[in-house]
Amino acid sequence: MDIFMIVIDTLIVLLYITLIAFITPITMKYFKRKKYDIFIQLLPVCFIVFVTSIIISIGLGGFKEMKFFQITSIVSIVLLGLLLFLTLAMRVLWKDKYDRLVERILSFREKNDRSFSLK
Repeated sequence: MDIFMIVIDTLIVLLYITLIAFITPITMKYFKRKKYDIFIQLLPVCFIVFVTSIIISIGLGGFKEMKFFQITSIVSIVLLGLLLFLTLAMRVLWKDKYDRLVERILSFREKNDRSFSLK
């Protein structure tokens, strides 16, 4: 493989990671203002990662070219499936367990936010 192609592929991956890191907090803050729980906030993020990784990999010549986008697509579709299960099935079938899980995650996040505070 040509050194130029390695540099271009590396730049594409870095720009993709930067884009996802920039879009994720904006999307999650928007849904947090609408009072959605953490799992519903993560659904659009996983969907964006899945769709953009497929679009970029097809644009670069298919899944055979870059393993990064192949792995990203597989991981994001698995996370999207798990989040859909958590938000749909658990909310309907096991409402009390779902609420306890959300409370546990929120209390864990609040505890970590306090411990890393510079105040």
